[in-house]
Amino acid sequence: MKLLRNTLLETFVTVVDCGGFSDAQFALGVTQSAISIRIRDLETSLGYRLCERGRGGFRLTERGEIAYQKARDILRSARDFDAELMELRDTISGDLRIGVVDSIDSLPGLNLVGGLQRFLARPNEVRVEVVVASPTDLTQQLISGELNVAIAPFRNQVPELEYVELCSEEHRLYCAKGHPLFDAEDCEINPETIGQYQLCQRSYDMLVSPELDSPEPTAIVANMEAMAMLIETGHFLGALPTHFAHSRIVEGRFREIGKSQMRWNSTFYLATRRVHVLRHAVELFTQDLQNACVEESNHLG
Repeated sequence: MKLLRNTLLETFVTVVDCGGFSDAQFALGVTQSAISIRIRDLETSLGYRLCERGRGGFRLTERGEIAYQKARDILRSARDFDAELMELRDTISGDLRIGVVDSIDSLPGLNLVGGLQRFLARPNEVRVEVVVASPTDLTQQLISGELNVAIAPFRNQVPELEYVELCSEEHRLYCAKGHPLFDAEDCEINPETIGQYQLCQRSYDMLVSPELDSPEPTAIVANMEAMAMLIETGHFLGALPTHFAHSRIVEGRFREIGKSQMRWNSTFYLATRRVHVLRHAVELFTQDLQNACVEESNHLG
C-alpha cells in the first residue's frame, strides 16, 4: 500500500536508475510515450529541464542531477513513512535495505542466505534491496538512512550505530605463479623478505600487517575479484580471505606465503542505526540472521 505517492517523481527516479526510457518502460510497466509525458509534466511543474534525451543518449542536466538525489531521498522517506504506519497493524512492510561487502557468500559462519530465507518465510510485504560497498561507504549510508542494516568487518565503529558480532574471517598472504616467492622454500620466507616485494591492497583496508615493513602499495583495488586478478599477474602479493582463495590454492595457481606469520582475522558485524525506521523488520532480520549464523557455525563443527 502506498499512502504517499508521487507518480512523476517515481517515474523520474526509475528512468535515471535504468539509464533511460527504454529499460524504464519494463520496470514501470508503461510505454515510452507515457514515460515521456510524465517527465515533460514534471519538468513543466519544476520550470527547468531534468534530462537530455535524443541521439546522444540519455543524460541528466546539472539541475537534474540535484533533483534526482532529492527525489530519491523523498521517495525513500515516503516508503519509510508508509512502513512505519503499517507496522501499527503488526504488518512487516516497506523497503529493507541491506548493505554488504563483496565476496561474503562463501564466508564460513556467515549464513546470509539462510537469514534471508528465514526472514522472507515470515508473512510480510517487504521489498528487499541489497547493495555492495566498502565498510566506509556502508557506515555513511547507514547514518544517512540510505541503508537499514549492513554486514561488514567494521574496524572503525561510530557511536551512531549499533553492532552485533556475527563471525570471523581469516586472511592470509598470497602470491601466484610467476612471482619470485612462488617457488621459494618456506625457510627462505620471512617478514623482511616479504617486505621487499610490492603489495596490492584494498582501498578500505590498507594495513596488511603491523609486522610487515613493506613499501607503499602500488596497486589499490576496491574488491576481492580485482585483488585476485592483480595477484595472478605475478607482480604483487596480496591478502585474501581463505574461503575466497581456496579454489585457487587447490588449482595450484596461488600459494600462501609467510604461513602463520602472515595470518589475520577480521570480525564481521551486523550494524544498524540506533534510531531507525522499520524497527520491527530490522529486529526480525537481525534475529533471523543471527540464528542462521549460529546454525551454520554448529554445522561447521
